[in-house]
Amino acid sequence: MPDLVSTALFCLIVAGILTAWVVAAYKAAGVEGAFVTSTATSAWLGLLTLLTVSGMLEALPMPFVPLFIGLVLVAVLGVGLSPFGRTLAAAIPIAALVGFQAFRLPLELVLHSWAEQGTIPQTMTWTGSNFDIFSGVVALIAAPFAAKHRWVAWGANLVGTALLLNVIRVVAYSSPLPFAWGVEPPLALAMHLPYSWIAPVCVGGALLGHILLTRKLLQKGAPMTKESQ
Repeated sequence: MPDLVSTALFCLIVAGILTAWVVAAYKAAGVEGAFVTSTATSAWLGLLTLLTVSGMLEALPMPFVPLFIGLVLVAVLGVGLSPFGRTLAAAIPIAALVGFQAFRLPLELVLHSWAEQGTIPQTMTWTGSNFDIFSGVVALIAAPFAAKHRWVAWGANLVGTALLLNVIRVVAYSSPLPFAWGVEPPLALAMHLPYSWIAPVCVGGALLGHILLTRKLLQKGAPMTKESQ
């Protein structure tokens, strides 16, 4: 398993994403919205955690790994495309939505460390097929300019979305599934805590962020004032 330092950094990233999610819910819907959101998120993460600790993912990667990933994607798409997603998109500043994706830079550094330790395949970092580190770099550069120049926000959104779709592809083909690449070691993060949270919190968080940013940018007549961004 990964060393203590990289595991601690990963847990800090996860905690940061979850904190940002609850703060966004508070900004959009007040105390009640933040409470409902944190409760629902805890229940959802609890369900996914039960799948991990049950050993079903490790014993039967097919069909439980696709089921695990499917539960993440369905939940994120459901929230992002819902009326609550519209409310979130309206309440969160454009610069914040762009800058949020910067967490993918330290996350990719953690993944690179894990690959160097031999706990995940090289395909999961920039030495292989995953170039998601660039989405974090782009987010950091674009965030200060995104509020005044929507084309900057659109560019960061498109780059980040394309790289995220590639991440999902690489995850699927690096996992111990019948159609996978057969890499060594196979990607088994979903089968162990706390590493299984990378899918619902990190990948799910990035996807939700892109959905909300897209909805924000598509809002007709949305003023470019600091308050509305």
